[in-house]
Amino acid sequence: MTAKPKCTQRLMVGLVLAMLLMPARAGAIEVKKMLPPAPPAGAGGGGGGQAGPAPAASNPIPKAMRDQLNDKVSQEYDQYLDQESEKKSEGKTYVDLEHAKPLYFPSKKEGKWIVQAKLEAGEFQGPKGGTGKSKATGKRKVLVFNYRLDGNQWTELEPPKWQDAETATAAKQK
Repeated sequence: MTAKPKCTQRLMVGLVLAMLLMPARAGAIEVKKMLPPAPPAGAGGGGGGQAGPAPAASNPIPKAMRDQLNDKVSQEYDQYLDQESEKKSEGKTYVDLEHAKPLYFPSKKEGKWIVQAKLEAGEFQGPKGGTGKSKATGKRKVLVFNYRLDGNQWTELEPPKWQDAETATAAKQK
């Protein structure tokens, strides 16, 4: 016959389980405390150089205009994606734009919205002969688009340009 678990056995099993689960919960709380403050609400996390976390604000650019800007950036982005894919297939150094997500940095100048869209991605050396694995160069590149909202249309202020991610970060900190 099997013996029924005694009350002390149940208590010990409960304590062991509680001890195993306790550090996981405590660690999660400590990790959460170390997370950086969330970026202010807006068009993609552009804090505009504010010190400390900003209160959540609604995006000042209307949704229809944001969608139109997304479409415009997407059209231009496709051209650069094709160019980088071609470089990869030729075994040249390329930027992996397939995994880049745009970040938008809005600002207001002379009463008009100016938005900088940035796509940051890693740089790779394409495989020799166009087949095989690419090798990371360790560099990161940023493709920068600049637009101004004129009435109901986005106007490109200058052609998109490439920057080194380190250079872009240093310029932002100054």
